[in-house]
Amino acid sequence: MKYLSLLALCLAFMSCNSTKSDSNKKKTDEAVFVQTEAQVLSIEQVMKVAADKVGQEIKFKGVVNHVCAHSGKRCILNNAEGNLSLRVEATGELEGFNKEIIGNDLLVTGILREKKLATSEIDAMEKNVKEKHEGEEDGDHCSAEMKNIKEMRDWMKANNKDYYAIYYIDGTSYEVVE
Repeated sequence: MKYLSLLALCLAFMSCNSTKSDSNKKKTDEAVFVQTEAQVLSIEQVMKVAADKVGQEIKFKGVVNHVCAHSGKRCILNNAEGNLSLRVEATGELEGFNKEIIGNDLLVTGILREKKLATSEIDAMEKNVKEKHEGEEDGDHCSAEMKNIKEMRDWMKANNKDYYAIYYIDGTSYEVVE
């Protein structure tokens, strides 16, 4: 009788642990699913964490605004508002982008890269813009280019940097999101 009680106690203990571990496994599976979903970033989120994620693989979603007509190896994705963009370069097994994807939402996986424009490069850009548009009455192009240069300088000042960071993605895969 003593052994029977001990056996019943062990079985009860094992069945409770089994339920708990099944429950914990289910919670873990749900957490992994949520975590995977959370890893897909918007373009806004990419830009917020870009400095810390350079060289790391990221997944993000955006709307295809442009596909390079010459090679198809580059595309530009915009956020929903159209005020932020991120360039994706086809690398590795990703051979390129079809023009038919323009206007579609894409889910892109790739490595976040950074190109730093030094102050001297920005100064040279400004000088070229002024020379190119010298003597023009209609300064629309010039003012747009100068506005971009001013935004670069403002970003540098606000972020206490001596360069302007341009972030892009070395794309390794993508899928059209329906």
